[in-house]
Amino acid sequence: MRRVAAALALALMVTACGSTVQLKSTGTAATDDGLSPGTNQAGGGQDGQVPTTDGTGAVPPQSGSTQGLGSGATGGAGSTGSAQSTTGSGSAGAPTNGSGSLSSGRSNSASSGSIQLGFMTTNVGNAQALGVNAGQTYPDKAVYDALVKDVNSKGGLAGKKVTAVYGDTDTASSDWSTQFQAACSNLTQDHKVKAVIGYVFVFIDSFEQCLAKAHVPHLYGGYQPGDTAQQKQFPTLSSIAHPTTDGSYLAVLNGAVAAGRVTSKSKLGVFIDNCANGWSAFDRSAVPFLKSHQITYELVKTDCATGASDVSGAATAVKSAELQFSAHGVDTVFIGGVAMLLFMENAASQGYHPQYVTSVGGAALQANAPADQLKLMHGYGWLPAVDTDPQHQPYGRTSAQSACLAVLAKAGLVPKAYNDFMFAYLSCDGVNLYGQALAKTGGNTDPIAIQQAVLAIEPTFKGAATYGGALRSSSNQRGGAASFREYNWVTGCSCFQYQGPVRSMPAP
Repeated sequence: MRRVAAALALALMVTACGSTVQLKSTGTAATDDGLSPGTNQAGGGQDGQVPTTDGTGAVPPQSGSTQGLGSGATGGAGSTGSAQSTTGSGSAGAPTNGSGSLSSGRSNSASSGSIQLGFMTTNVGNAQALGVNAGQTYPDKAVYDALVKDVNSKGGLAGKKVTAVYGDTDTASSDWSTQFQAACSNLTQDHKVKAVIGYVFVFIDSFEQCLAKAHVPHLYGGYQPGDTAQQKQFPTLSSIAHPTTDGSYLAVLNGAVAAGRVTSKSKLGVFIDNCANGWSAFDRSAVPFLKSHQITYELVKTDCATGASDVSGAATAVKSAELQFSAHGVDTVFIGGVAMLLFMENAASQGYHPQYVTSVGGAALQANAPADQLKLMHGYGWLPAVDTDPQHQPYGRTSAQSACLAVLAKAGLVPKAYNDFMFAYLSCDGVNLYGQALAKTGGNTDPIAIQQAVLAIEPTFKGAATYGGALRSSSNQRGGAASFREYNWVTGCSCFQYQGPVRSMPAP
C-alpha cells in the first residue's frame, strides 16, 4: 500500500494485519435514510466541480489556464497484532483554543526572503522482498527537488524562495513512530519549517501531535488523514486528496448500495484495521448506514501496524478472515489495501470467489492480484492515477496534470507507472495549494492564517490528483476529494476502468 490507498500494493502495508481476529455479527434496523451523495447520470458533472462527459463516459480535459507552480498566485497503514474489543481514541494534547481550532503559537511576518518547507520521503525498503510491484520508477526526493527548483526559478512562493527540508522514513523500519518522531524533530527543531507538504505512508498520532505542537500546518497527501475525531484534535491537519476514515467507509458503502452491489440480501463480510481510528470511525459512520439499509454483516477487526516487524502476523490474520467468511457463506467482502491482495490470493487458492467492494487502488491490484479475483472487484475511488492504469484514465489530461508533468520533464523525470503519476500529482497539488494560500495571506506564514486560506481556496481549487481535480471541506473533514466514481474490471483490456456515474463524496 505505498500510497497506501492510493496504491494498495506497496509493501508498506503488507506490514499489516494481526495474528488473531475478532468476529462480530451485527443486526440491522428497519429504517432507510437514503443515499447521502447526490447521483448523476453517467456523463454528468457534479456541482460544477467535475468535467462533463461527451456521452461515452469519458471526461474531456478541463479548460482554463494552466496552474503554475511558481508564484502561488493562481488559483495505512495496515493492521497488526491481536484484535481488541475496545476502540482507540488517538493521542491527546494538540494545542487548540478549546474549540478545536488552532491557537496562536507564533508570529510570522509577511516579509520576503526565504521559507523552509518540509517534505516526507518514503523508502519502500521491504517491497522487493515481499514480491510486490510498487509502481514507482524514481525516488520521492527527485520529485520534490524538481518542484522546489521550479518554484524558485519563478521567484518562489509569494516572493519567498523555498528551501526543502526532508523527513526520511522507510517502511522496512521496525518502529515507524520512532522514525517519524525523529523526522518531526528535524523538521520543527533542527529546522523551522513553515509547513509540511505531501505524501505520508501512514497516519501516526504522535507525528501529527508534534506538528500541531510546533504550529506547523500539514497538507497531508496520505491515504488516511485521520478520522473526524482526529481532524478536530489536530487543527494543523488538512487533506489534499483523501477523505477521513469515516468518509472513505461511507464512499464505498454509498457507492456499493447505489449500484446494487450490496443489498439487504447480501451476506457482507467486513475486514478493517484500527489505523487512523478505523474501529471507532466504522462504529460511528458505517454501522448506522448498514443498519439503516438493513444490511447484516460480519466484522473482522485487527490492530494497526506499528512497524515492519508486524508483517509476521499479516498473512495469518487475513487467511483467518478468508476462511471464516468462506465458511459462513459471505458473498461480498468489504476490504482494502494489501490485506485485500492477501485475501484474494488466499481465496483463489481455496476456490472461494466472493464479490469485493473497496475504495482506491485498482491499478495496484491489477499488477499483483490473481486474475480470477480481479473480475469480482468493484472499487469506489477518487484517485484516477491509482484506480486505473495510465492507458485507461477516465478523461484526457487536465491542465493541472499537464503543468505538473511539464515541471518534472524539465528535471528529466518521466512518469511511467501508476505510483509515479499519483505521487507527482499529489506533490504538485500540495505545493500549489500552499502557494495559493501563501499568496492569499500576502506572504504571511502564520499557521492560523494559512489554515484559513487553505479552507477558503479548496472549494474552487482544481488540482491534478483527485477525480476532476476537486476538493471539498465540511465541518467534520478538512479537504479530501469532492467526488468519487465506481470502477470495474474490463475483460477486453484486462484492466480496471471507471464505469459508474460520478457521485459527491458523502460528508461524514
